[in-house]
Amino acid sequence: MSDNEVLRVTDLNVFYKNRKRKLFSNNKKIQALFDVNVAVEEGEVLAIAGESGSGKSTLARAIVGINRDYTGEIWQKYADPQMVFQDPYSSLNPSKKVRWLLEEPLRVDRTRKWSPLEMDKRVYEILEEVELPVALLDRYPSQLSGGQRQRVCIGMALMKSPKLLIADEPVSALDVTIQAQILELLENLHKKHGISIIFISHDLRVVYKISDHVLIMKDGRVVEYGETRQLYRSPQAHYTKSLLKAAGIV
Repeated sequence: MSDNEVLRVTDLNVFYKNRKRKLFSNNKKIQALFDVNVAVEEGEVLAIAGESGSGKSTLARAIVGINRDYTGEIWQKYADPQMVFQDPYSSLNPSKKVRWLLEEPLRVDRTRKWSPLEMDKRVYEILEEVELPVALLDRYPSQLSGGQRQRVCIGMALMKSPKLLIADEPVSALDVTIQAQILELLENLHKKHGISIIFISHDLRVVYKISDHVLIMKDGRVVEYGETRQLYRSPQAHYTKSLLKAAGIV
């Protein structure tokens, strides 16, 4: 294990309950991930790519503790990795204003008690980080554009200054112009703060632009892993080659 690692996943197998219960079924669990191994270093952007159902989001949810039914080991150097989800609207409480949403991670922080003044200061710092105007603090999610909502979600994830950020298809629900803006924001935050990022996407063109290394997944298994540009130039797995070809890259 490298001293620079912030995350190491070893022989991870994740299971789900079988919700399609029938009268004579044995209610066996469904296995979603099979012996997954991955490591992330300080300041690295690791992309996890693959088609829908490949296990990308399942892996992310296990890392942040949403999926707890697993075997294997998930070691993390720092506590509380934060996650940004695909659909910013469903991620935000529609009955709460932006100020309340940004303050919420601090209200539930178990590591320290934040004073109202400290919370207020941090909210304004994060607004500047995600490039949102102060006027939006008194608006509800329904009053924001898709790009603004995703910036709020990113801001919420950054409130406690995490060392690891997991972005699960963060731009796939946005139009092309806004996608580019959100990707630029993530790149700027990465460069400024040295945050390690796990970037999950099915779009291999986006993956190429943002990542240092890429992990290719299929049917809950790791198919290929490597330095992004090298893997794109010389993919080894047939599945990786087919993905790159479908994306018009090779």
